[in-house]
Amino acid sequence: RSNSRDEPQYYIRAFHGRYIAAHPDRHLVTDDEDINHHDVQWMIINQPHHKVALRIVKHGTFLSAEHGGAVRCSDREIQRDCLWEMKQLENGKYAFHSNHHRWLTATGMTDATPPEQEAHLLTTKEQHHEQAQFDVIEVDN
Repeated sequence: RSNSRDEPQYYIRAFHGRYIAAHPDRHLVTDDEDINHHDVQWMIINQPHHKVALRIVKHGTFLSAEHGGAVRCSDREIQRDCLWEMKQLENGKYAFHSNHHRWLTATGMTDATPPEQEAHLLTTKEQHHEQAQFDVIEVDN
């Protein structure tokens, strides 16, 4: 696992133009278009077997998927549930496939619906709809 500040960092933007953010309380949200407002910088760490781990820079925790579809960001070490296959699509966007054979999906929830009430991110079996497609944008240092 890399802790170097020299490693590239990325923003991950959902279909509705909002960025994936991981708050210190471990809630994952997609509720803001402002890259300066939330904890939105991620490291994409290559792993064996064409997998990646997504680590939120500020808190050092990894994005992981549970078998039932829930997504969390609480593991401080790379576990099996933290591994994703990152596929670039024909339209230039990316899809993230979990070890549970489900796709990372943004629900379209905004700040009007807190993540405690309804998840902003989850995994589904649907691959090709726009909610499962993300822009991955390198942070300018």
